[in-house]
Amino acid sequence: MELKSQTEAELISLRDKLDGWCKQHQSSKWGHRLWILTVILGVLALNLGIADIFLSGITPVNIFLIVLGIVTCFSWYKSDKQKKTNTKFLAEINNELVRRNSTAESNDRSSEIDHVAP
Repeated sequence: MELKSQTEAELISLRDKLDGWCKQHQSSKWGHRLWILTVILGVLALNLGIADIFLSGITPVNIFLIVLGIVTCFSWYKSDKQKKTNTKFLAEINNELVRRNSTAESNDRSSEIDHVAP
């Protein structure tokens, strides 16, 4: 998304939505801990399924554990990547808004100086 082509109102709206999303995901302490526990259990299921295939052969339970572990790890990877992307994009939006405000202030100061000159 090109930030320079967006209006200031659109950027502020987008910033508020992303900021609300970030606050919502940071405020839940138990949700984050349960997600980490789920990922650990997913990795354990993946390892258990692979190890059990070597020890007792291929069974439907082993295949289920491997698929469950892969899905859990992939979900964690995608959500962590999305969180980092959203945080980075929020910082870019804030930088663009600060840049626009500083440019507007410098333009206001230069116009005030032009009016004061004799």
